[in-house]
Amino acid sequence: MHILAIINNKGGVGKTTSAVNLAAAFAEKGKATLLVDLDPAASASMHLGLDPTRNERQTLCDYLLSGQGKLADFIYPTSFKGLDCIPSEPALSEFYEEMVQEQEVDFFIQPQDFPDRYELVLLDCPPNLGNLAYNALAISGFVLIPVQTQFLALTGLELTLKTVQKVQRHLNPDLKILGYFGTQFDRRTRAANEVVQLLKDRFADQVFETVIGVNTKLTEAYNAQKPILNYASSARGAKEYRALADEILKRLKKTT
Repeated sequence: MHILAIINNKGGVGKTTSAVNLAAAFAEKGKATLLVDLDPAASASMHLGLDPTRNERQTLCDYLLSGQGKLADFIYPTSFKGLDCIPSEPALSEFYEEMVQEQEVDFFIQPQDFPDRYELVLLDCPPNLGNLAYNALAISGFVLIPVQTQFLALTGLELTLKTVQKVQRHLNPDLKILGYFGTQFDRRTRAANEVVQLLKDRFADQVFETVIGVNTKLTEAYNAQKPILNYASSARGAKEYRALADEILKRLKKTT
């Protein structure tokens, strides 16, 4: 089992969109995949049709409050074959902070909590890099960092890297950055191309070749509560996430 945290401290960079569509791409390739929504905004949950405001489905918050039971009881299948999800809800952050303060518990999820039937577990982290993000990084083997292809995004990237390095020093020395990938890439603009080149200049072969372009179908897929792979399978966004998933799997294979 590979546990991958998808993280960036800046919101709006395509982190959740990437988490959902990469998870779907892995599942499409026959990999048993679990997406864990650690973001209280619950965007990944809603993207997969598991809106916590529209049903009484239990979430990570309920798992946290129960203080016992199996994490497997909070896993739900999605409409995409081979892809399951543990949903989130807005109350997750509040209750998590209370638990940390009152019970002095470091982390409420451990790697052994995930059923071993999954080949890939993706953790969609919150953008604020608080304790929930630290929990994700502490239990992950690898980090994936989406980077919006704008110059301002490079400044925000530094805080993400410092957080990863802090976790490597104090909590999880085996944590590795698997790679960076550009998002919201507008190939018509010089700035977007320059940002991609700056990433390659700095991080060399850690930067994936595939970039995720600006694509209205990605927004439509979110509104339809489906991964783009089954909302618009032939769209450019679907092809790009498939290509990125291939790159990730090849890189993971080299680590084993």
